[in-house]
Amino acid sequence: MHPANDLSPGDSTATALLVRRLGRRSYADACALQERAAATVQRGGADELLYVEHAPVITLGRGAAPEQLLASAAELAAVGITLVETDRGGGATFHGPGQLVGYPVIDLRRRGIGVRAYLRALEGALVAVLRGADIDAFVRPGLTGAWTRRGKIVAIGVAVRRGITRHGFALNVYNDLSGFDRIVPCGLNEPVTSLQELGWTGDAESLRLGTAVALDRALTAAARPHGFAAIGRRAAWSAPAYGARA
Repeated sequence: MHPANDLSPGDSTATALLVRRLGRRSYADACALQERAAATVQRGGADELLYVEHAPVITLGRGAAPEQLLASAAELAAVGITLVETDRGGGATFHGPGQLVGYPVIDLRRRGIGVRAYLRALEGALVAVLRGADIDAFVRPGLTGAWTRRGKIVAIGVAVRRGITRHGFALNVYNDLSGFDRIVPCGLNEPVTSLQELGWTGDAESLRLGTAVALDRALTAAARPHGFAAIGRRAAWSAPAYGARA
């Protein structure tokens, strides 16, 4: 078993997901840990949710175009930012200390969930958690992630191999947002924001626990016929007035 502080089975917030807090990890190390978790899940082990925090790194997903990167690798290295190409979906994004990064390792076949339903479940769980923190979060038709009227607050990008997910989501909490100035995040020339920028002063641990519970519920609902309505239809989270002040 790789090192982590797991939720206790007796904890009132415990879920069917095995939740691991892995602390500060390099991006490469986090990818290796996901592969170890995926091998365990493939053998019939419980689905896992790996929480990590990264040193400053820009990752380029499969959908990243050259124009999404606004600085060279050398320029990034000079300010302490690593550049990594990765196999997740989506474009360019930034990770850094103070950001809540979650990597769910889920056997979609075992749960009877398709990839699109999984993405919607991820969005739904994170929107629910943000709204529980009094943040008016929403999704946008045709895009993946979560937004507020001040900008995008959650990036989502996944990979699925043999029915098992890798990668996941990044929620901006207390992180420095200046790293996003060196990319066009996910190809969108739009602002990003954080909970700190929105005036939130809560405990990040409450977000970890809340997200694990919300994701567990969303996955359970997504596996039922028409069950996604139980966690809210996508249209209910949409905000047609994107760009207005909060």
